[in-house]
Amino acid sequence: MKKANLVLMAALAAAGLVGVAGGSLLPVSVAVAAEKEKPAPKQKLSPAIQKPLVAAQNAMTAKNWDEALVQIQAAQAVEPKTPYDAFMVDELGWYIYLQKKDYVKSAEILERSLASGMVPEADKPQRLRALTQMNLQNKQYDKAIASGTEYLKLNPNDAEIALSLAQARYLSDDFKGAKAASEQLVASSPKPAEAALLLALRSNYELKDEPGIMRSLEGLVRHYPAPKYWEDLLNAQLYRTKDDRGLRSLYRLMNDTDTLDKGDEYAEMGSTLVTGGFPNEAKQVLERGMAANLFQGDSKARAQADLERARTGATADAKDVGTAAAQLATAKTGTQMVAIGKLYFSAGDYANAVDAIQKGLAKGGVSDADDANMLAGIANARQGKSTEARAAFDAVKAPALADIARLWKLKLDAAAPATVTAPAAG
Repeated sequence: MKKANLVLMAALAAAGLVGVAGGSLLPVSVAVAAEKEKPAPKQKLSPAIQKPLVAAQNAMTAKNWDEALVQIQAAQAVEPKTPYDAFMVDELGWYIYLQKKDYVKSAEILERSLASGMVPEADKPQRLRALTQMNLQNKQYDKAIASGTEYLKLNPNDAEIALSLAQARYLSDDFKGAKAASEQLVASSPKPAEAALLLALRSNYELKDEPGIMRSLEGLVRHYPAPKYWEDLLNAQLYRTKDDRGLRSLYRLMNDTDTLDKGDEYAEMGSTLVTGGFPNEAKQVLERGMAANLFQGDSKARAQADLERARTGATADAKDVGTAAAQLATAKTGTQMVAIGKLYFSAGDYANAVDAIQKGLAKGGVSDADDANMLAGIANARQGKSTEARAAFDAVKAPALADIARLWKLKLDAAAPATVTAPAAG
């Protein structure tokens, strides 16, 4: 029957995208594809239902959604209706309500249409996607997850819907489900969406999963190396780092990523550098903190005391640097050679620092080879020698220090590593 064919077409004939604001979720977009070659259905519309449905179709073609709604409501009022009549009313009805931005009613009708068993298999993915997105918009998260899961069985590569469902789980306080879903999305892509990484971070935070938090932050820094992500990552690592050699290496990384910005960070960095035998480096750090007026009250007094110690040590080191090459040539042990490397490093002479440290490691018997390799890695990184730096960081074996070495390697992977000015001797 020609009129029946026209009505059947109406449910699929409006092509294009209809935007729906998605709030904190991804934007909703619903596509309804035209299928002009679809064969005539076996079922036929009842005569009483044809007139309002054809009128509704004509109004839809003219994009007169108010009139289309009047006609579809007239069709809904016709009784009795066959199951096929009811299905065809719903086929037009859900789309009309969608255009009227009544997403609750549209989702209710579309859900009923899908449950009828009359939706062609080829059309199910589009309809399930539309239903999922409207349920998300309506904050019906359980329904969205149900329809979205069914949809993903048909279209498993739809990352937008997969992410929306992961967000729905988070908003439903299913943090374990959100973590699993977002981390699966992260693992399945060479460059995960920033939203997926952030969702994984939030889910791990809710679950108090510290390794998961660090993985998420590292992923954000690797793929989206914004200063805010570096700061979050390094602050999280700072909370976990207890020993002075780890703190020195971590504070140096904070310095080189421009995330060293608090008075207590400058103060602790300066103190650990003085204690560790890097007075000139400590002097540069503490003087910057003083110039920026970052120290207040008692902390300023302590920082000033450390600065005086650093200046005294830097003056002594400046004299030793002049004879460092001769000292290196006559050094008997690997530990002595590494100590000369530290002298060069503190003075900002990274090339000679690496040379001395490598000679010491080759000599053997170095008392702290991990710290020496870390220092060589940082010196190479500051010279732009990423291959040599990576090799040195790879040689760091102590787990706590290796965690920081991994973060330094992450910086090497960053697209635009910060430029560091070598501290001046004296």
